[in-house]
Amino acid sequence: MLCVETVNYSVIVNGEVVGPIVPGRGLRQGDPISPYLFILCAEGLSALIRKAEGQGLIHGVKIYNNAPIISHLLFADDCFLFFKGSTAEANIMKNILATYEAASGQAINLQKFEIFCSRNTPTDMRTEIANIMGVRQVLGTGKYLGVPSMVGRSKSSTFKFIKDWIWNKINSWSSRCLSQAGREVLIKSVLQSTPSYLMSTFLLPNSLIKDIEKMLNAFWWGHGNGNRRGVHWLSWERLTVPKSFGGMGFKSLKAFNMAMLGKQAWKLLTHPDSLITGLFKARYFPSSDYLASSIGHIPSFVWRSVWSVKAVVENGFQWSIGSGTNISVWNPSWIRGNYSIPRPADMNLAMASLKVSDLFVPHMKQWHTKNIFILLDSSSAYQICRTPLYASVQ
Repeated sequence: MLCVETVNYSVIVNGEVVGPIVPGRGLRQGDPISPYLFILCAEGLSALIRKAEGQGLIHGVKIYNNAPIISHLLFADDCFLFFKGSTAEANIMKNILATYEAASGQAINLQKFEIFCSRNTPTDMRTEIANIMGVRQVLGTGKYLGVPSMVGRSKSSTFKFIKDWIWNKINSWSSRCLSQAGREVLIKSVLQSTPSYLMSTFLLPNSLIKDIEKMLNAFWWGHGNGNRRGVHWLSWERLTVPKSFGGMGFKSLKAFNMAMLGKQAWKLLTHPDSLITGLFKARYFPSSDYLASSIGHIPSFVWRSVWSVKAVVENGFQWSIGSGTNISVWNPSWIRGNYSIPRPADMNLAMASLKVSDLFVPHMKQWHTKNIFILLDSSSAYQICRTPLYASVQ
């Protein structure tokens, strides 16, 4: 509170510092300390929900056996609340929000508050819960952060709004006198960056990507007058080639979509303790990891999208040898150049379960050269011995 009550500002006018200016109402929006104070308040709301959950007053959602139970999700100043569809839990959640309002001074904006019930919730119960919370019901077909909350059977129809947005932007610019350099900047900085967030979550349909690229190509070769079309001297595939190789360096939306989804898949591998990894693991690969996972039964569109780039991740990552206890010798992703060690025809169980750590000098981080040349052929042994070892576990 001392930080809040003693705040003051100084401004620079004509190169001279003017101030201090002492505001009469404490912190203002935009103050650097405001986000931290908001986080402290949000932690209070999270603690209230966890306390009620611990006492069995509310129950979060559980998407699958052994999956984490989620009672609330916080993002910036938005909050998703999950509880059982009953009047008792609706009243508990309403009391928690009222306590939070009284303690923090932040009122809940009920006009932006929406409630979505599963199909198993009776209609009269949905209405009663909505009346208790004082909010309106939705069918879950809206958007959050520009991403549709529900994806139907027709993916092209679901994501058609991206194409419409790009088309409207192009039409608003076509009447202006844009140089070729101006068109390049607009395509790279505006049109191609618009679906980035969507592409990191969903695998967009090929037909939609082709339609968008056709519009971008027409805009690039078109004239300033929107009623005239320019001659397309090169295909879009040639324009996506880097400038150093004779292209324009535009993005290939398909490759960009795969790369963005690959980043999400990489997080499933490198952050095993994260919430999203726990959810996907419980549902789709409970006894393995992402690389050994299958598409599963009735997969969600998000999982289908992330799983579709598994080959990209497998071909693009390389193990860094730390302890070596988790890496099989027969895995091709730990030797330089993705060299694959040929398996012996008469390989026994001990050889099949051989780990990289078994090739070290006992109690030392060093290749046991003599044993390696005895166990494996000379070409494989040479490739292993030239593979670097790291001091810390990677």
